[in-house]
Amino acid sequence: MSYQVLARKYRPQRFSDVIGQEHVTRTLQNAIAQQRIAHGYIFSGHRGIGKTTIARILAMALNCRSSDKPVAEPCGVCDSCQEIRAGSSVDVIEIDAATNRGIDEIRELRDAARYRPARDRYKIYILDEAHQITDAAFNALLKTLEEPPSHIVFMMATTQPEDIPQTIRSRCQHFSFHAVRFDEIVKQLRDIAAQENISAEDDALAALAEAGDGSMRDALSIMDQA
Repeated sequence: MSYQVLARKYRPQRFSDVIGQEHVTRTLQNAIAQQRIAHGYIFSGHRGIGKTTIARILAMALNCRSSDKPVAEPCGVCDSCQEIRAGSSVDVIEIDAATNRGIDEIRELRDAARYRPARDRYKIYILDEAHQITDAAFNALLKTLEEPPSHIVFMMATTQPEDIPQTIRSRCQHFSFHAVRFDEIVKQLRDIAAQENISAEDDALAALAEAGDGSMRDALSIMDQA
């Protein structure tokens, strides 16, 4: 079996697995429980702190087939959850806005968004590095956000929310992510080291957490290289 990097192997698959963003996960879960689903979300903050991961978990929760409506915690085992986790869902589309930032790409997305999902409840677009989308492309997207089809959800992850036009931000729910606390990173590293049968001194774990600079993903990447 090929080696799987730690950050991918231990990527959270449920809201309850997420470290350091309880203010975000709790609010999202409460909204789902009350069936208050927004058509646009902006997740902003430092790199490697869970923005795209939470977008994927939210996508699973909205489309989970363990119930006939969105659930506050995805089951992780139904066909929809497994396909989203594997990146193979036809109804959950992840787009790297750093390389698909122009008006033609966004117009194509906008036109495709008019069609209902192939199978799931929602057709979901996860736009990573959303601040890199051009102003003209954002204008093309604005009409869809102003009058969104009932089946569409946009999730935008960004490290620079101020670069997203106010006309877009005002039509989305905005969640600001925190840098993960040093002690939370140390605890997670210790738990993962134990599961991987890695012998790690407290000083070494502290050094890894410090180098991670508030990012669980970065700390795990450094641990992989140690």
